[in-house]
Amino acid sequence: MGSTTQQLNAAPRITGPVFDGLAQVDLDKLQGLFEERHFSPGDLIATRGESAQAFFLLTQGSLLLDMAGGKSLVLDQAGDFIAMELLSARGIYTASLTGLEKGRLLAIPRTDFLDVIQQDSPAAEMIMARWQAFLDRTAPFAKILEDTDLERF
Repeated sequence: MGSTTQQLNAAPRITGPVFDGLAQVDLDKLQGLFEERHFSPGDLIATRGESAQAFFLLTQGSLLLDMAGGKSLVLDQAGDFIAMELLSARGIYTASLTGLEKGRLLAIPRTDFLDVIQQDSPAAEMIMARWQAFLDRTAPFAKILEDTDLERF
């Protein structure tokens, strides 16, 4: 019987401005929480008004984030993180996320991500500081509220 070699495509690694600089042990813990998903043009990934189940890290392709008030944002850089106040409030999606071109993303359950950033750890502090910097660069019109109630996301 002949042997067959299969090349397994490993899930994309967590990268991007929100996660760069984290210790490898922290990246490894986070990697286990993410699930790879593929999308095509027109695929609806998140729908405004529905329960917010996940946040998303773009690894390939482009996405349209259609926000309330007529605001929209094209995300097309590997490492773009679509989360928290960009996407949800109090557990409900406040924006719709649609595929513009074929691509891949990593999804992390919303509650798992919120658990990570609520920890009193250098990793959580770094993620939040980098998230704010990413948000300021990418969507300065979406500012985090001053309170510390993470359930608002």
